[in-house]
This record gives sequence, C-alpha cells and structure tokens, in this order.
Amino acid sequence: MGTLAIIVVILAMIIKRFNACLLLLTGLITVCTSFAQENNFIHYDVKDGLAGSTVYDLCQDKDGFIWFATEAGISRFDGTNFKNFTTSDGLPETEILRLFADSKGRIWMAPFKNSICYYYNGRIHNQENDTVLKKIHLTSVVFAFYESADHYIGFLSDKGVTILSPANDVKVYRNSADKNQTVFRPNPKGRGFQLNVDDDCFIISDGNITKVPCTSAAKDVVWAPNLLKARKSLNPTSENYTAAVDNLLFTNTWSGTWMVDTTTFDHFEEHFLKGKKISHSLIDGEKNIWFATLGEGVYKLASREFKTYCFRENGNSEIFSLTQIKDKLYAGAAFGRVYTKQGAVIDTLNVNAEFERLTVNANSINRVTCLKPIENGNLLIGSDGLLIKKTPARNISCFRTYALKSIDALDNGLLLVGTARRTVLVDPAELQVRDTIWDQRTTSVCYHDNEYYVGTINGLYTISKDKQVRYLGDQFPELRQRISYFAPSADGRLWIATYGAGIVCMKDRRLINRITTREGLSSDICRTLFLNNHFLWAGTDKGLNKINISQTPYPVTTYSTSDGLPTDIINAVHVDGNTIYVGSPAGLTYFDETKVANHSKCNLRLLSVTVGNKPQPLQDSYSLRYLENSLKISYAGISFKSGGGIWYRYRLKGLTDTWDSTVQTVLEYPSIPPGNYEFELIAINKKGIISNPVNIAFVIEAPFWQTLPFQVLIIALAIFITWILVSWRFRLLHKEEQERTSLQQKLNELEQMALRAQMNPHFIFNCLNSIQNFIITNDLESSNWYLTEFAHLIRQTLDNSEKGTISLTNEIKYLKRYLELEMMRFGHSFSYTIDIDAEIEPDMAHIPTMILQPYIENSIRHGIRYKENGGGRIDIKFQKSNEGFVCIIEDNGIGRKKAHAYKSQMHVEYQSKGMSLTAERINILNRQLIEPITIEINDLTNEKDQATGTRVTIRFPHPITLKPVKK
Repeated sequence: MGTLAIIVVILAMIIKRFNACLLLLTGLITVCTSFAQENNFIHYDVKDGLAGSTVYDLCQDKDGFIWFATEAGISRFDGTNFKNFTTSDGLPETEILRLFADSKGRIWMAPFKNSICYYYNGRIHNQENDTVLKKIHLTSVVFAFYESADHYIGFLSDKGVTILSPANDVKVYRNSADKNQTVFRPNPKGRGFQLNVDDDCFIISDGNITKVPCTSAAKDVVWAPNLLKARKSLNPTSENYTAAVDNLLFTNTWSGTWMVDTTTFDHFEEHFLKGKKISHSLIDGEKNIWFATLGEGVYKLASREFKTYCFRENGNSEIFSLTQIKDKLYAGAAFGRVYTKQGAVIDTLNVNAEFERLTVNANSINRVTCLKPIENGNLLIGSDGLLIKKTPARNISCFRTYALKSIDALDNGLLLVGTARRTVLVDPAELQVRDTIWDQRTTSVCYHDNEYYVGTINGLYTISKDKQVRYLGDQFPELRQRISYFAPSADGRLWIATYGAGIVCMKDRRLINRITTREGLSSDICRTLFLNNHFLWAGTDKGLNKINISQTPYPVTTYSTSDGLPTDIINAVHVDGNTIYVGSPAGLTYFDETKVANHSKCNLRLLSVTVGNKPQPLQDSYSLRYLENSLKISYAGISFKSGGGIWYRYRLKGLTDTWDSTVQTVLEYPSIPPGNYEFELIAINKKGIISNPVNIAFVIEAPFWQTLPFQVLIIALAIFITWILVSWRFRLLHKEEQERTSLQQKLNELEQMALRAQMNPHFIFNCLNSIQNFIITNDLESSNWYLTEFAHLIRQTLDNSEKGTISLTNEIKYLKRYLELEMMRFGHSFSYTIDIDAEIEPDMAHIPTMILQPYIENSIRHGIRYKENGGGRIDIKFQKSNEGFVCIIEDNGIGRKKAHAYKSQMHVEYQSKGMSLTAERINILNRQLIEPITIEINDLTNEKDQATGTRVTIRFPHPITLKPVKK
C-alpha cells in the first residue's frame, strides 16, 4: 500500500506538471498567434525641444505647465513649446534629479550637488542670489521635496530633514549615522510632517519635533501579500500616487510602469511601455498620463480607452478600409490581408494567394482599399488589381481588373465599380463587366437620384442612364476638388468628401450646404465618411470628426492624437453602437466614445512683458514713458488635450475695439501713441473651451511737448511771438503808409509843378504877344482863333491835371492844340505829324496825364527853334508792342549837344523844368505800377556823324495796373 501511494503521488505530480506545461505552451501559442492591443503614446524627445533624453522627474505647477528634470537642464512644457533652463539661467548644476511644485507656484529643484533652487516669477532663485536659500546648508543631495498642509516645505536628504517655514525660517533635523531606514512625508493626520526613523516615529510641526507612538501615526498602504511579492520582484525605480487625480498608483520599473488597482491593492491593472526605463509617472489636470524615461525622453498617454492593433508581422500595419457583417468587423490592409475582429478574437483572411496566382504586378503591396457587404452575407474585397467575392462557404471568385477605388450597389443588383482606369457596371454573380460608364481614372463612385456619381481627381461628374455627362465643377467651384468618398443619407442628402473643399452636401442635384474648417472641421482634406443615424463621421488628415447633421450650424467634435489616436491620418471609420473603429497607418484603433471623457482645460498664462527691449516683472498694470512705447507680450495657452491646436483672440482697447485672432504666442506693438490702454487676451483650445482672460493696463505717458504745462507755455510763447510779429507788421505797414503818403504828396507837388511848367509865364506871355500882334495887324480872324485855342488849351490843361490817366484820344487832341499854337507863334517854321497804329484802340489805351507835352516842348524850344534853315519837323508815333504800346517823339532839330552849347552861351529868359519833372514823376509812378514806364532818349546822326535830331521813346504797359495796396 505504501508503494502504491507513492506511485499515485508521483503520477499526480507528473500530471500536474504536464498540465502546467500545456497551459504554458498554450499561452505561448496564444501570444504568438494573437495580436496585442497597444495604447497610443505621444513621444517627446530632444528633437521636439526637450532639454535631455534622460528625464529624472516631472511635475505640474499651479499654472498648468509641466516641468521635466533632465541631465541637460530643466524643461517647461505648455503643450506646444518647450522652454529650457540651464546654468546660464541660474541653475547651480545642469543635471537636475528632483522637482516639486508647491502651492505658491514655486518649482523646487534638486540638482546633482549639495544645493537647492527654485523657479518663481520668471527667474531661478539659487543659494547665491536668494537670501532665504543662503540660510540652508546642505551636506548631501536632496532626493525628495514635500509640502505640509500648513505650507511648510520639507527637504529630505540622506543626512536628515530640512524644514522651511512660511515665514522663511529654516530648521534642520539630522539623522544619526547608524539610522538609515527613513520615511518622510506630510502628516496625513494634520499639520506638519511625519518622520519615521527605523522604529521611531516623530511629528514635526511649528518648528518642534515630537516623538509619538508609531501606533498612532498614519500607516502605509497595506499591500496584498501576492502583489507585495510581485512588486518587490519588479525592482521599482519609484512609485507615484496621484491622490488628487483618480487615486492612481504607478509602480515605475526598468521595464515599464505598472498601474496598481488602488481599490484592493491586490493586483496590477495594466502595464505601460514595456521595456522602457521609467523614472517617474504623472497624471496632469486633464488626466493625461506622463511617463519620464531614462534615455528616451517623455511619453504621454492621452487616454487608456484608445486601443490599437498593430499588425507588424504583415510588414505594414496600415488599414485602408473597414466594414462589418453581423458581429464581425473586417479591416482591409496591405499585401492582400483582411483582418477580422469578432469579440476579442483577431483572425486573418489572406487573399494575396489569388493575387499571386493571377501573376499580377509582383511589386505591388496589394492594398485592400474596398470592402463592400452584399446580399446573402457575401463580401466584396477590392484591392490593387483584384476583385474578390467571399461567400460564407469560403468560395472565392476572382476578377482581374485595375486597382479598385470604390464600390456601390445599384437597385437592379449590379455593382458600380470605380477603378484607377475606368468606372464599370459589374454583375455580382460572376463578377463580369456589363458596361463601361466612365473611361477615365476614378477616385470614388456612388449611385444616387437615378444617376451615377463619379468622383475624379478633377472633381465630380454625374452620368445619366443614357450616358449624358455633366461636370458639376462648372456649376459649383467646391466640386472641382478631388472627390474621395460618398455617403448618402435616408433623407435624400448626399454627403461628399473632398480633398481641399471639406464636405459638400447635395440634395435634388443642388448644393445645399458645406462643412469646412470654418464650421469646426479639423481639416478640409477629407479622406472618408461614415453615416450613423444623425451623425456623420469624417476622417481627415488632421483627425477624426463627429458631426451632428441634425442641427444647424453643425456641432463638430474632433478626436486626434491629443485625445488618444495613434495618428491624425484617418483612412477609414466604422461605427458599431458606441464603439468607434478607425483605420489608419498605425493599424486598427477602437474606442468607446461614451468612456472617452472630455477633461480638457485651457489655461492662459502670461510669460513675459518686454518694454523697449527691456524685460519687465509681470504685473497687472504698467506706466511707461513716451520713449518706452514698444511692447512685446509673450503668453501660452496650456491645454495638453489640444496638441498645440490653440488659437488666441486679443485686442488693445484704446487703440482698437475690434478683436483679432492669431495662433502665435507673441504679440508686438512697435509704437503706441500716448494714452490709456487695456490689453485683453483669451485662448480657445481645440475643444472650444475658453481660457481665463488676461487683462493688462498700460499707460503711455505723453512726451513733455504734449503735456498741459508745456502746451500752455507754447501757447503763451506763440501769443508773444504773434504779438511781436503783428507789432512789427503794423510798424512796417505804418512806415509803408507814410512812404506812400509821402510819395503821393510829392507826386501831387510834381503834378502842380508840371502844370505850372506847362502854363509857364513865358509861354503865356508869348501867346499873348502873338494875339496882340494879330490885333495890331488887324488880323482879327487869326487873333480870334489863337485866343480861342489858347483858352481851350488852358482849360484842357486844368481839366487833365485832375485825372491820373488820360486816353490817347484826349492826349492827341491836347497835343494837336498845343502844337498848332506853337506853329502859329513860330510863324509856321516847323510842321508835325501824329500817327497811331491801327491795332491800338485810342479810346481804350490810357497814359498818365502831362507826360508827353514836356518832351514836345523841349523839341520845339531847344531843337527846332535854333534850326538855321527852318523846315523843322516833329513826328509823333504810337505803335503796338508786346507789353503794350510805344510813343516815339522824333524831331529834326539841332540835337542835344548843340542845344546845350546854345544854353550855356546865350541868356535864356526861362529854363524849362518839364522833362526833369516828368522823369521824376515817372520814377515815382513806376514804384506803384506792376509793369513800369520806360523812357529812352537817343541822338540822331547822319553818316558823317552830324546831329540830325533827337528821338524820345516812351514805352507804356497796357493796361496800366497799380500794385495791390497791402491791408
């Protein structure tokens, strides 16, 4: 019996080991034949702006920035850009081991040396530039920071604990050399910190350290024994417990991070980044999970709900098409593969054998671009050069054609098939071509409103049953773009995806609506569509869009890599209830949209304000001098769910009331005029969430020349200068008036003198002698005529003296009367002529009074009077000129030289002053005329240079115009 018992025990052990090996082998086979689901991470490294690839720690501050401690400095990330800090910015050491963000907004840093520092209000405070930090003397590297409930800061090193109070008092509690089992943390039960050293427990609070029974101190997390054993075998690098966000606990190891079930602490829920050396983990305010690695930068997991099947064994994970028959999902891939998913089981349907059997292009990757369910559960599979019908009995029929692009079913049972070369009608029974609808390259096809809709690279065509072709691009410019997909709805609308014009909606052959980036679409390049009840799903090159087409305007929800998708390029989409399947270059992704919570936030933070190229401390208002009127404002909208897709609205009230938009994170105002301004800024993330506003008041002081005292001074000075100028002007005008009065008085005197010269006593005496002689000789007729003419001359002279100017007609009458009297007095010893140019109107032409007579008198008295042989002659001519007219008085007397000799040798009873007075009158008149009167006197000679007379040329402007009188 003993031997039998031993045999039974041995057999039991063998069976148990066999079952274990079988289970292990089954597990290995399952692992080898199944396709693993993977989370979708976003990776940041040095190429993206991270300071270093080895990241020791990370934290998030109260403003929303995430900070990374690396071997090459500190990096601050706002979701779009990294800002790096090194020793040149104040770090004591480039390699930073630990980070901690306190409640005041300070970022504490522990470098790889015996010192600490922190970042606050735009600069790094270290033990050289900060008076508080100078009080702290460390003898070892700090490897942990904590903040208590009463806002004390504790630093833990291997030499003890340093406590910094809110009042900046420093106390140090050192460990003894033989005690090294230390637990330090904020007191879970109240104020201060809890410190456990080996078997002793202490509470540090209000500057005092008190020993307490360890039974009364807070206990550590109680791990289930099996999990505790597994945890120890993992050799963790660190553990991060996010009590504030979802109570998640991460155990970070040299081969990824394990997430602990914090409800029971008895198992690990999930394993992330297997094979990566993880130093720390963090959950941010938007519930993104961040993993810092040693050597590979940082990974961000936007959501654990997005899972992706990556088919790496196929050489290409890209999924090009999706469809579903009953509860089985079909996904078309490269190399003739169609993956099926039924529940959690993934299987592979390989149609590449048919492709190779037909000796089609061996270099083709044979993409399965079309999957179309037809009647009886059959499935049409279209690929690069092959159309296959799969039946439930797995009977596969093949039809060789060009690369398949699109398939649609007609009412009559035929198939409308678009290929890279043509569009044809195909009989689904035998896959035979019945007719060619379009003989050119096709991108997508659809049968709608009893017409064939054929999408091409050049736009959309419709073809009727009798093959009448109409190009819709001529009528609708939006339909000139490449057509990628059609999705007809039950209400008669046809949704059309385009490459560049967004989504176009048609009904009854009319374009009724359009959805573009203006309406919230993530991109106008749309690759695929899927219609599910009242929602239209659109795959673009910038993410997946869910559009509610039952409302107007259409609400759009966008999913992208920042939400958990592995890539933003969407090739295919299929919706099954709440589960969304997405085909992309990364593989097959699925997620439950009801479990993808929207934890998106948008925080707007001001980074810097620069005035006149000088950085300023951040504050709510600024008062700037006039020369400091150039502004540069840097800011950041923080939303890690947006993946950098943030835009900003801003305005500078006082300069403009209109809101402007930008995607830039820097605004510059190079020259702002003096005044009061308020800068307003908001950020809007890709989910449409509006951030907190930023408001900054600016007062630009006016320059001294625009201040009130200076303006009053300038006005007073202007009034004073004006008064001086006006006074000077009045004095000048008064002087001019005096001169003008003087001139007028002198002119009047000259006119009287000229009048007296013309009525000189000698001339009157001679005239009366002549009259007396006529009476004595009893020549009554002559005496009567002479007396009459003499009286008329005297009367005319008196009349003309009252006038400033006289017409040529009256002047000639006057001259003729004067010459006739002189001729009679001199016994007709000379003659005269008066000629006037036909172009001169004597009644319209005027000259100053008493101008010509003195020159004629001079010709008679000094030229002709002494002529020996008699026969004197005086010729008076009036000729037209460019400026007016010319008066020429020419005589044939003895000349001026000989007349002067006579005057010096003979006694002259009367010396005529008429010519000199006239010349002076003309000089005074010329000072009042715009165009002057000129006089030229020439002696006439013959060829023997003997005097033959005198010529006087007087040039008159026409009309005679006085200069305007200044008022």
